[in-house]
Amino acid sequence: MDRQPLKPSQMDGKLTYRYDSAGRQVALLPARCKLGRHTLGHSQFHAVVHDGEARISCLACATDGADHFWRLSATAPAPDRAELSEELYFELALRQSRTAPTSGGDQRA
Repeated sequence: MDRQPLKPSQMDGKLTYRYDSAGRQVALLPARCKLGRHTLGHSQFHAVVHDGEARISCLACATDGADHFWRLSATAPAPDRAELSEELYFELALRQSRTAPTSGGDQRA
């Protein structure tokens, strides 16, 4: 099988932030992978904020050749801290899991 590199997907939404009790900014990252298959944990994802974009990669989905990056627009420099949030990105994750193609080409309704 000839594997072609994936083209970057469109932006999925905006990165959300909160402030802690000391007034420091904390990035709130999706708690589930873009395809909705995995709950992200410390050893299961990689996040980078660069040039106004946050990219959160599910390392388990990366091995499938799937579009495994959340692409979120970032309006601030990368904060020193981040937390996972199930609620903030729930609708985005639900929308992604509904539109993701199934593996093996079986497209049953």
